[in-house]
Amino acid sequence: MEDGATWWLLGQDVLSLRYDFMRHSLVGTMLVGAACGLLGCFIILRRLALFGDALGHAVLPGVMLGYLWGGKAFFAIFSGAVVTGLLAAALVAWIPRVTRHRPDTAIGVVFTGFFGAGVTLLSVYQMGSSGVTTFLFGRALAIGPAEVGYAAGMLVAVILFLVLAYRPLVWLTFDPVGAAVQGVPVLGLTAVLMVMLTGTVVVSLPMVGAVLVVALLVIPGATAYLLVNRLAPMLLIAAGVGAFSSLGGLLLSHLLGWASGAAMVLAATACFVLALGWHLAAQWGRRRHA
Repeated sequence: MEDGATWWLLGQDVLSLRYDFMRHSLVGTMLVGAACGLLGCFIILRRLALFGDALGHAVLPGVMLGYLWGGKAFFAIFSGAVVTGLLAAALVAWIPRVTRHRPDTAIGVVFTGFFGAGVTLLSVYQMGSSGVTTFLFGRALAIGPAEVGYAAGMLVAVILFLVLAYRPLVWLTFDPVGAAVQGVPVLGLTAVLMVMLTGTVVVSLPMVGAVLVVALLVIPGATAYLLVNRLAPMLLIAAGVGAFSSLGGLLLSHLLGWASGAAMVLAATACFVLALGWHLAAQWGRRRHA
């Protein structure tokens, strides 16, 4: 009984937003979760889940180089991440063209190499493992107003991009050959999408970490894909699942002392399991009445 009362009081502390650090954590992670959910739909539909995982690892050396160059200035960190992310993507596209290796092999080689370089830079610069752990697994409860501002700006940029380029993105996602024939700038649109993905990964690192950010990029979209068959509602559901997973993860982290990034991933996974159960039940019902 006492344990239940303690959990209830702790939960009230979280939801009452009494403390500055909790306000920053809740708002920042929910913004990041929504942005990841929106972009994750295109990762799922274009079958780029492995690429999303790899991108989270490939930007790490760019983040570190940007930090060494410009300190905590977001532009420097973002620029470094974009450069390494796009460079890694270019190498993944180039290696299969000049060798017998398939794209999945190129992804495994290039992105793990970039990730190793990032971890090396982190360990050398910070002279210990605590900083490495923060970048790898995130510390959502330690973020401040700056990180919240970056997350808000990134979400606004993602929404504007999706609104302005919605129809070309639909063509690119479902019929890339037809999109090229219709005059859609496929390479340019893909590059902008990669920049958006990279920026979202960058602002997510302090909260979720490079190892776990792929979960927020993939699981909300995969959950929405089980529930609806149209892109517009899929985007809305994925954004909601991403935000809800961030909120639920922070509650679990605060109440149970779990790592915040891992708790958010578990919350997102629970949403996926529920959606999978609903999907299987709906299929069984349709077969029964067929």
